[in-house]
Amino acid sequence: MKPILSSLLIVLIIVVFSFAKAPFTEFKVGYFDPEDAKPALIWGINLGRMIDESLSWSFEFNYYQKSYSRITTINDIQLGQITPQEQQKELEYKTVFVPLFLKLNWERQLGKGSTLFIRASGGLGWEMVWNKEANYVSGDNSTRFYNGFGWQATTGLGFQISSSANLFIDGFYNGSKVSRNSSTSDIGLPTWEELDISGFGVRAGVSIVGFGW
Repeated sequence: MKPILSSLLIVLIIVVFSFAKAPFTEFKVGYFDPEDAKPALIWGINLGRMIDESLSWSFEFNYYQKSYSRITTINDIQLGQITPQEQQKELEYKTVFVPLFLKLNWERQLGKGSTLFIRASGGLGWEMVWNKEANYVSGDNSTRFYNGFGWQATTGLGFQISSSANLFIDGFYNGSKVSRNSSTSDIGLPTWEELDISGFGVRAGVSIVGFGW
């Protein structure tokens, strides 16, 4: 399945580069709730070129980060009229998620002369996750890296605010299961560690036509 998808991705790259026209750039921020991780903000930048008045291709970079710390109070300190607390950090987690996509985008005005339009896109790419754990009690520190193929589908609405800029809001679904540590069990069966980062999200942003590469 993966070789077929990789071949389709290469064909898509060749086709869209052949017909590329005016550049555009999208800046976006939103909320993403993956299956095997905590929900958090996700930031993105989408760089592309128009194919015609409705179709475009683009390369999208996204960044998600979620941190957690376990902090306990050791003692209350009496300093006259104030009582500060002495605290200690016992545990800290940090999860970073970076999905990269090559996308095909579509837009259409809602009626002649309307400033509103509908938009949709589909993308294929590679997704990477780093999970760092620091246990200050035991002194253990570790970083786990997962990666794998992924896809994304979006749909939303846009509003034209100038001759070259649009505001938009999109709902999206990210589909991916990333893995690490492929090995063989004691009885000779293949094993690996898998993380499901599929989930729904919503993003808003601005698209600027004529700005980009």
